[in-house]
Amino acid sequence: MMRTLSVKAYSYAAMLKVFLIGKSNAPTHPKIFAAAEYIRSDSDDGLYIRAVENANHDFEAFLNFKRNEDYRIVLEHVSYEQGREYLEILRSEAPDFVERVDRFLINDIVGNPIRFLYEGAELVSPTTLRYLNVASDLRQLLGDLNGAQVGEIGVGYGGQLLILDQIYEFRRYDLYDLPPVLRLTSRYLESHLLNSSYRTTTLNQCGRDASYDLVLSNYAFSELPAKLALKYVEKVLSKARRGYLTMNGGRVTTERNCGKLPIEDYRNLLPAFEIKEERPLTGADNYILVWGHK
Repeated sequence: MMRTLSVKAYSYAAMLKVFLIGKSNAPTHPKIFAAAEYIRSDSDDGLYIRAVENANHDFEAFLNFKRNEDYRIVLEHVSYEQGREYLEILRSEAPDFVERVDRFLINDIVGNPIRFLYEGAELVSPTTLRYLNVASDLRQLLGDLNGAQVGEIGVGYGGQLLILDQIYEFRRYDLYDLPPVLRLTSRYLESHLLNSSYRTTTLNQCGRDASYDLVLSNYAFSELPAKLALKYVEKVLSKARRGYLTMNGGRVTTERNCGKLPIEDYRNLLPAFEIKEERPLTGADNYILVWGHK
């Protein structure tokens, strides 16, 4: 009898051990996705949206979301050296932006970004310098954008709009992204005062009568699967008089580009565009598509 009880006790202990090991190996923070698998972009990897939702629901996380490691894989990963290169370009092509860099530091107030002290400049996030470099490009290529109706595809937290808003007053600025990302974008932008008006919207919410003076995208459009990219072309990009798309794929065949549209297809789908090289080059297959420019 004692031996039977001993065996049963051992069996129970073994089962409990297996159960506890299984529990300890289970993910404590499951991945969160925003879209069905067949239309997921590169950033909809389960980790990024989880970090976004954390910032949406936890105020302390929101105050520091630009430091979150999973978030920084997608955004806020511009290096010190890349920031220095952006600054050199700005000093040459937009010295007025550098002289008044203090007004663009608004983008570094919320989220606790990693900042660096660059020679001859203030303590600034290199991501802010990237957004400022895009603003400089837009001014050179497209001129005055005051009063323009703008659409941006893949908006992160709205940093590009916040920077451009220090320079222009747009008639309207439409921000296209996934619903959880747009909630964070609204929370971020509503932490500030803007000169322009904006609207957060998903692609499904875009009306067939949409039209834009400019559509821009910082890498996000080129990270979409073909099915989703084609719908963006149909509903948004084909309605844009001018475009500025920074791309990180499509010119060479790689595993990362599998399932995405190649550059040859875009020539048949988009308005006639010019390919410009990214400066500084931050990825081997990076480039910029521009149309409607000077």
